[in-house]
Amino acid sequence: MTTAETGGPNGLAPAWLLHRRAFRNTSLIVDLFLPRQGRVGAVARGGRRDASLAPFAPLWVDLKAGGELFTLRQVEPRGPGLALHGRALYCGFYVNELLVRLLHRDDAHPDLWPVYERTLAELAGDTPLDITLRRFEMMLLEDVGYGLALDHDLQGEPLDPASRYRWEGGEGLRPAVDGYYGEHLLALGRDQWDADVRRTAKALLREALAPHLGDRPLRSRELFR
Repeated sequence: MTTAETGGPNGLAPAWLLHRRAFRNTSLIVDLFLPRQGRVGAVARGGRRDASLAPFAPLWVDLKAGGELFTLRQVEPRGPGLALHGRALYCGFYVNELLVRLLHRDDAHPDLWPVYERTLAELAGDTPLDITLRRFEMMLLEDVGYGLALDHDLQGEPLDPASRYRWEGGEGLRPAVDGYYGEHLLALGRDQWDADVRRTAKALLREALAPHLGDRPLRSRELFR
């Protein structure tokens, strides 16, 4: 494990800020993501005056347990913040919102920690944004127990590249007269991206995520409009 995963100076833990909202006069209620604890909620007293409590900036934190929410006793920068601008910034907010909506508080997701950090790095890099998002969505669903099987249908039969399939929520892919082409689904499972695969991935992942998001729309999607 890396230093970031095992702990930092003076026993501080690595963290990322996922969401923040005002609380009382100067404080914040924050959602943090930690490698050993997953998503946690905490009260940051006087947090509105702390410039380090910003999204996409790696943090060291010290949390004190107590009641439903932790108390954030200390926060320090763990490194420079990521420079996300324009659509990349909106994508970052979308990734954070997915974690807030799909992860239960205080439920560890150690395998998702490097995935999240790699996703943020890709958003700040040259990888096409939609490919970065689709990879993250698939790995997030896998980590919470709803991974997509992209090599066989719900009856266990191998996907036929020449056939078409529909997504049955909670079950898998069912042969159909119309729907997603098997060749595009197989390419997606092999992490091979052309224009058709990218369109298929966007539609399929939206279907797969919908049952876990409920009726409340994602606020981050509104930014893209």
